[in-house]
Amino acid sequence: MTQPVAPALAAVRAAIDAATAAAGRPAGSVRLLAATKTQPVARVVEAVAAGQLLLGENRAQELRDKAEPVGAACAAAGLPAPEWHFIGPLQSNKVKYVVGRATVVHSLDGLEIAAALDARVAALGLPPLGVLVQVNVGGEGQKSGVAPGEALAFCAAVQRLPGLRLAGLMTVPPATEDPAAAAPHFAALAALAAEGRAAGLPLHELSMGMSHDLAVAIAHGATIIRVGTALFGARSAPAP
Repeated sequence: MTQPVAPALAAVRAAIDAATAAAGRPAGSVRLLAATKTQPVARVVEAVAAGQLLLGENRAQELRDKAEPVGAACAAAGLPAPEWHFIGPLQSNKVKYVVGRATVVHSLDGLEIAAALDARVAALGLPPLGVLVQVNVGGEGQKSGVAPGEALAFCAAVQRLPGLRLAGLMTVPPATEDPAAAAPHFAALAALAAEGRAAGLPLHELSMGMSHDLAVAIAHGATIIRVGTALFGARSAPAP
């Protein structure tokens, strides 16, 4: 049975508020991003109707196919237009699906992708696209992301591209059922961002933490929490 989004959203927001207060951080300093992977348009609109305006997609084609119908449905219902972020792996040939739809890309991890995004922004005459650099803090071979030791040099290179606006870092720590096990990885990303800021890089956003470990992420400085399962329930089959 499909769970209603509104009460789930209220529960997640309450958990974020409690974790923010427990960390001694200002109220409202952590944003919730609803990860809408495989969710149909109606479910996404349900989230917007409940007040969730920041949305994130993992797949470029799904963002391409979903952003406009969601926007049209929201407009028809008198709802505010949501803001889309792209949070999944990105290939150069899929950049065209993301630029112009997403305002921020969380998963930048290569100069080829950075150059493709920059070129697409220029071709469309758009303002600079916000980007977060994905860092593979766990050193996992199968996972995307820049190595921690290379991240700040990569950030400096990204900052030189006029079509991109460097905003911070993102990570997906190694999978674990114990949220506390993610703490060293979140701490490492926060420390890397602080080092970058000391060097003059604008690394103010930390996109880290999901449904099961959001409190740990907030304790270590997360500014954006990416939550899907706790809002929508278990993922369904991919959207057509």
